[in-house]
Order: sequence, then structure tokens, then C-alpha cells
Amino acid sequence: MGTATSGSGGTDRIIPVLTVSDIDDAAGFYARLAFDVVDRYDGYLILGKGDLELHLSEWDGHDPTRNAGTTYLRVPDAQTVYDDLREQLERDGCLYPVPASGLTPELTAGLRARVEAGVPTVRLHEIEDKPWGLREFAVIDPSGNAIHVGHPVVG
Repeated sequence: MGTATSGSGGTDRIIPVLTVSDIDDAAGFYARLAFDVVDRYDGYLILGKGDLELHLSEWDGHDPTRNAGTTYLRVPDAQTVYDDLREQLERDGCLYPVPASGLTPELTAGLRARVEAGVPTVRLHEIEDKPWGLREFAVIDPSGNAIHVGHPVVG
């Protein structure tokens, strides 16, 4: 196996490690966000996208109906990422849209039913301008990890 290195060549950085229930499903999901597999070990993936690095660790007892972890991706244009991701998820039949206001009890029940039935499900929260000056959205991967994606709102 190769060695993952930072784009800047430095060693002082924080790298998120997210728990996933299926490493192969996770690799497919993060490929939709333009991450490439940098290295792979038994039950562990190192992904890269430019200077970004993300690690995934498989755990058999993981419950994807609960939020396991969170990470934030700051991008130049969150709207384009949102539109592209929504289109891919719709095409793949795994989109579970969630309003910006969050999950209601009805949506939660529908989500749980899909997951328990084994239907591939990716929650995509609607994009919006936040009061803290970022345009952002959240996508919840099949293992329950929240990935927030956003960019600063100019003006």
C-alpha cells in the first residue's frame, strides 16, 4: 500500500476519521463527492480530493440510522456541488430529500423504514443561506455521518 501525504507536504493537520457500516458502499458514496481512494486496508480507506484527506473505518456494529460523525467541506461553490450531488442521488435512486428545517417525525419514520428495508438511502438537506454568513447544505452518508458543504456568502 502507498502512503497518504498532504498536498502541502506538511504533517500538522487534522484528518477526520468517520465510522461506516460498509466500506465499499462508503467508497461509492464519497466518489460522488469527487474523493479518490488513496489507500485501502482491511476495513479502512484513505480518501483524497486535492489537499483534502478523509479516512473511513468500517465497524460491523455501526447503526446508520444514528448520526455517527460530522465534517465540514468548504468549497468555492456549494450550489454547484449540491445540484450535482442531488442529480446523481436521484439518478441512483437513493435520494432522501430533507427540508432545511430538518427531519419531521413523519420523515424520520419514512427514513427508518427505508433503512430497515435495506433500501440505499442518502439524506440530502436543502441548501440555504445561514445566518452565520455561509451558504451550505448537509448530506448524511449511508453510515449516518453528516457532511456539511458550504461557501461564504459575499455581500
